[in-house]
Amino acid sequence: MNDPWLTVPGEQPPGAATGTLAVCFAPTGAHGSTFASWRGPTPEDTTLALVVPPGRGTRVDEEPVTDMAAYADAVAAAVRELRGGRRLVLIGVSLGALLAYETCRRLLDTGVPVARLCAVAGQCPGDFHGRGEDVTVEDARAFVAGTGLTDPELLADPEFEEVLLPPVIADLRLAAGYDGRRGAVPQVELRAVWATDDPHVPEVTVRRWAEWTRGECTLMSVEGGHYAHQENPAAVIDACLDGLPGTRPSRRSVLGAGATAVASTVLGLGAVASAAPAARAAAPMGGISFDGDPTDPVALAVAMIRQNTSNPSDGAITLPLARMLQGIFRAAGVATETVPTPKDGNVHFFARIPGSGPATKKPLVLLGHSDVVPAMGDRWETDPFAGEIKDGKLYGRGSLDMKGVNAAFVAAVLRHVREGAAFDRDIVFWSDCDEEQGPYGVRWFLTEHPGKVAAGAVITEGGWVLNQRDGTTPMIASLTCNDKRSLLLRLETASYATHTSKPFSGQAVIRLGEVLDRLGEWRAHIRPNALSRQYFAELAEATTDRPFAEALREMLAARTDLRRDRAGEAVVRLSETPELHNAMLRTTLAFTSAQSGYYPSIVPGTATAEFRAAFLPGADDPGRIVAELRSLIGNRATLSVVGNPGESEQQALDRLRGYLATPDSDYDTDVFRAWQSAVRRTHPGVRATACQFEAVTSAVPFREQNVPVYGMYPFTVNRDMLKRMHGTDEHIGVEALRQGTETVYQLLAELRTRA
Repeated sequence: MNDPWLTVPGEQPPGAATGTLAVCFAPTGAHGSTFASWRGPTPEDTTLALVVPPGRGTRVDEEPVTDMAAYADAVAAAVRELRGGRRLVLIGVSLGALLAYETCRRLLDTGVPVARLCAVAGQCPGDFHGRGEDVTVEDARAFVAGTGLTDPELLADPEFEEVLLPPVIADLRLAAGYDGRRGAVPQVELRAVWATDDPHVPEVTVRRWAEWTRGECTLMSVEGGHYAHQENPAAVIDACLDGLPGTRPSRRSVLGAGATAVASTVLGLGAVASAAPAARAAAPMGGISFDGDPTDPVALAVAMIRQNTSNPSDGAITLPLARMLQGIFRAAGVATETVPTPKDGNVHFFARIPGSGPATKKPLVLLGHSDVVPAMGDRWETDPFAGEIKDGKLYGRGSLDMKGVNAAFVAAVLRHVREGAAFDRDIVFWSDCDEEQGPYGVRWFLTEHPGKVAAGAVITEGGWVLNQRDGTTPMIASLTCNDKRSLLLRLETASYATHTSKPFSGQAVIRLGEVLDRLGEWRAHIRPNALSRQYFAELAEATTDRPFAEALREMLAARTDLRRDRAGEAVVRLSETPELHNAMLRTTLAFTSAQSGYYPSIVPGTATAEFRAAFLPGADDPGRIVAELRSLIGNRATLSVVGNPGESEQQALDRLRGYLATPDSDYDTDVFRAWQSAVRRTHPGVRATACQFEAVTSAVPFREQNVPVYGMYPFTVNRDMLKRMHGTDEHIGVEALRQGTETVYQLLAELRTRA
């Protein structure tokens, strides 16, 4: 007869009605005894329940479970039986973090609340892709030796090895067959804990857990190595259980046990010296109020940045920000509406100021997006979600893309409302929830709610205001009338897998690197389309840099690829924003990910990388570029087009060609002229021109309906700001934001009804 999956050490009553039940998942090859040192420092009202899987401990004679789903199902069933009325916390160490995560999914799916999920020194689900490679005894030996799971002398003892290695092999097989990308990301508070001296799972790896919850995620650090839960149990317990309502500390002082100071941050933050502002401690679905001046764009931008709307790829949780915006607009007497999507907490927000002009004028939509990309990876100098102002710059994720623009929209609109203005059409502020990634963005909304907005024109993110070479004198302002479109491509190299003791030439990872080097040196021809030609012609007149102006004119006058490429390269080289202008002139490649390997003692047999090719409308044909890249890499790698599910390569290419054929937005409109007039008021003498945007926005579904869409970042930017878009230490200038808001205000002033 099989033993229970959970054991409760000590004299603890099962099914208690109060307190906390902390279910602990052991690391690879271990079982409940790894938490033996936890009983002393555990809070008085907390019961430890230790997971005891088959094949180890008291269940050593049973067959191990090597399927993650079966493992999690069994533990979830045991937890439901044991929990009673207690608050539930799941704590997983190393591999145990994945087991805790999958168990959490199952408990939530069956209506069992999980107060907190804790991942200690563990890789996140996205690091596992379920390839199911076989695991050998040699692999297990290498793992045990490499992680310091036991003393090397004990490992050399055949009898000890016979006991130790089978559970390690079972767990390694369990991990090898696990694909963490399957299933919905749960709504749960998550603590991700890294050990300061852990050589196997460093901070950057633990930080990726932020993408695997739709709730609040807090990153914490403790002193110790990979097995800090044994070396420094009090600190790990404190990191996992601290802050739970009603939890009483143990009789043994945590500080006396040597716990280190813990730097906590919310979803995706960089390392900071202090905790995040209290405003961000609100429950993920709660939202916060705004008590500042709603016509102050800087205060608004700070408040928006502090609402963490990171989009893990399937849509952001935007309801708290929507509630804050709802309070701001309703206080000004403006009607609002929040439209939910099928994903919990993922909403579109609308505020509408009714027009008083002729009914023939359709609404102007100020389209922003409330979601932001995660603040993961490189270390930030500031807290990405604190909205810190330093040296005249506002730092934070979304400050540039695009909460700063949203703040300018809201502040400008509400300034008109405060003045009692009337417009010749409805003015609609729309905050989209899924612009960065996710299925429920603008296209979904226009399909599911046709006619609800009925836009006559749309202004969203897009063109830039650039300075002269002196860095302070405004030179040119652009309003974008079309977007580039991109195609996701995948590379794969293959050789064969083997033991790391027998490396060979032509390893898959090396071959992938060689192919990436070759692709990184590739350059498409310079092919400015009509919008780009108009912009660069205006730029040649606007710049005070004579060599730059001459290169621009030579490029525009060129009639052969050779002369145009040569002049275009000079334009890029002489530009103060070379990356921006390069993207406006040609097809570009951006490399986004590379993956290979799954075990430290195995040379992998395959390696993959993904990159995006971005195309200018009216320039290169995507099919021709794919063929050219395949010719370039030859048989060194396989290049494939990544389309939508079920799409063939040809279908994906044809869909992209359709997007690229969407006509430019007409700039012979009153909205475009209102923008030009606004620029003349706020930037006297600066040229205001139509332009091609170098990125992708939510404009295409509108343009497909012949609705003109214009893009603007109304504040001045420089190269450093542009490079930090979607990057580390994203920021905008405080005074530039105020001036950009004035431009939006003046644009709307052109649409006011005249007395």
